[in-house]
Amino acid sequence: MLERSRRIAEGVAAAVFALLFGVFVVQVGMRFLFNRPLAWSDELIVVLYILMVFWSAATLLKEKEHVMLDLVYAALPPGGQRIFGLLGAALTAGLLLWMLPEAFDYVRFMHREKTPVLDIPFSYVFAPFILFVAVIGIQYVVKFVRLLGHNWREQL
Repeated sequence: MLERSRRIAEGVAAAVFALLFGVFVVQVGMRFLFNRPLAWSDELIVVLYILMVFWSAATLLKEKEHVMLDLVYAALPPGGQRIFGLLGAALTAGLLLWMLPEAFDYVRFMHREKTPVLDIPFSYVFAPFILFVAVIGIQYVVKFVRLLGHNWREQL
């Protein structure tokens, strides 16, 4: 089931990227071939880019694929890495889940504002951020629990 969910997430990300790229190609063609720039294309590209970044970061990237500075962490013995992992997971999960209601409130507040050309409510534009905060927060809760378990070395 996890593999199927991952394939669906990859499909959504690929579809959003393909749409973004298609709009970009149409925009370039209209601007440089026909000298008729499209007002809506820039805005749609930004909206699709925001969706693609937050969707992909929440559903596809693994923690080890994120850029991080781990010089001190890598130099520690496994027990020290476990402690750092527990602290990092607790802080990350705690902060993200603590801010989730505020992020939701902000996105709900932004419903009153709309994009200038396409008239899309900004709540729709920034809704993927809520997904990102919730999913990453939950992933770090799971990591914290796994680091407390017997097979904690697998989480390092």
